[in-house]
Amino acid sequence: MNMRDQGGEQARAVAEADTFDYIVVGAGTAGCVIARRLSERPNIRVLVIEAGDVDRNLWVRIPLGIGKLLTERKHLWVAPTEPEPGLHGTSMTLLGGRIWGGSSSVNGMLAVRGHPAKYDEWRAMPGCAGWGYDDVLPYFRRLESTQLGDDAVRGRTGPVTITEATVDPLGAAFVDSCVSAGHGRARDYNGSGPDGAAPAQFNIRRGERRSVAASYLHPVIGRANLSVASRALTERVLFDNRRAVGVQYRIDNVSKVARARTGVIVCAGALRSPQILELSGIGEPALLGELGIPVVHPLPGVGRNLQDHLFGRLRFECNARITINDLLRSRFMEMRELASYAIRRTGMLSNPSYTSIAFLRSEPHLSQPDIRVQLAIVSGARRLSKNLKDGLDPHSGFIIGGYPMYPKSRGEVHIRSTDANVAPKVVANYLTAPEDAERAVKVLRLLRRIADQPALRRFIVREVAPGPDVESDADLLDYFRRNGETSWHLAGSCRMGAGADAVVDNRLRVHGVEHLYVADASVFPIMVSSNTHLPTIMLGERAAELIAEAHDEHRDPVAAEST
Repeated sequence: MNMRDQGGEQARAVAEADTFDYIVVGAGTAGCVIARRLSERPNIRVLVIEAGDVDRNLWVRIPLGIGKLLTERKHLWVAPTEPEPGLHGTSMTLLGGRIWGGSSSVNGMLAVRGHPAKYDEWRAMPGCAGWGYDDVLPYFRRLESTQLGDDAVRGRTGPVTITEATVDPLGAAFVDSCVSAGHGRARDYNGSGPDGAAPAQFNIRRGERRSVAASYLHPVIGRANLSVASRALTERVLFDNRRAVGVQYRIDNVSKVARARTGVIVCAGALRSPQILELSGIGEPALLGELGIPVVHPLPGVGRNLQDHLFGRLRFECNARITINDLLRSRFMEMRELASYAIRRTGMLSNPSYTSIAFLRSEPHLSQPDIRVQLAIVSGARRLSKNLKDGLDPHSGFIIGGYPMYPKSRGEVHIRSTDANVAPKVVANYLTAPEDAERAVKVLRLLRRIADQPALRRFIVREVAPGPDVESDADLLDYFRRNGETSWHLAGSCRMGAGADAVVDNRLRVHGVEHLYVADASVFPIMVSSNTHLPTIMLGERAAELIAEAHDEHRDPVAAEST
């Protein structure tokens, strides 16, 4: 049975037996983890409802295929922001995975846990007990299988394979330049914490992407107590008074209902999870009233506290034919790299466009790095430029880019329609906080200092953008505002904690209702890492354990006391 037939068989099975213990909304980065872990218990029946299709696309497995996936958009949710006030009115196009594995099937595969101190900061926030670094470390170790680092902090037998990139000449020069610029070298940035420059760590095994679908879902898809409904759009959570009892979803324009005895777990990401809550009657009453949605529970924090990383870049012309620009303009080079990948799983296709990263301090006195930078062996007017027509530079080129890891700016995401297939209204508010604007300028100055070190300078013909004439703080900030791009690291819109704007408690239960959880990057109250991917897998591991513990206690999950 092929994957398409498998998805159809599962959808039919759901229609025939539509009552489950738990319904997981979204087969994404956290949803696949939760589905696997809960279904390890034979007495728990789990249904996963996924709007996308099975991850059978060849480019999902090829690391450099990220560019094709993000530009073709067949497997993506697409949500343009409103004109951004901090970006001269530019609208940003936000993307997320609409496929088995969610964004883990279409992202840059970078594995970064984050700094231990940020998790301790999370735990110290009101209503967030149990999420400090010591609390989450066992789950980071549980999820990974790697030969990197120390046994005390790294995992050896988990589902997600994490390996270190084979560094290309430009990536090696980037690391050396960061060191010579005074930033140091990181031995294992997923060990004691990210600090300095290093080869990137990816969830790649033997030259292929290891998404959460490949790592968690596919190996257990034959379990009798686990069903997946593909191409199934969740329309709303169903309630009996304030108790979540099921999900209404749509396949081929036909609405269906699945019932949940014990819980509904929303794992749809930082844009879709608040959208689903609002469509279900949980959110700001005035907003719901405008669209004629009955209020199940007023929760004004839904959709607020949205965060993202805004990526700024310097573009350089390179004096050697060793970049993806050259690959995309040369049939011979393309065939050579395809052969290298097909035969040995090596070469340019075996990594995304970057192989090295660095975690740096914008000021020497800071106790921990606050800026992440990287070099990518491609250059163009946009990050996703793939040919001359859409902005690829007509020469060998590379970029150095970065962003402040802990932005202060906060945006919002809210429904604009009762149709679940209509993208929500998003305002990210990039660079509206003065601290973010100040750090944006520091990012560009740090990038220039790194580029001016001997190791990288020997590859540079010229700085293409912004160019040497852009030098003052005001001009650099203006360039960042006009050319910065989303990193697709959306988080925070269903914030964990206590208080008026909190959406879930520290056991991921939605405030004010019963049997409803949110478990994905939307619950992060702050950015804990330069990347949301690995922390979201960790959260899925911990969420599954918390939910299973409540289930084993043979009592209502919402009755378990917060720790």
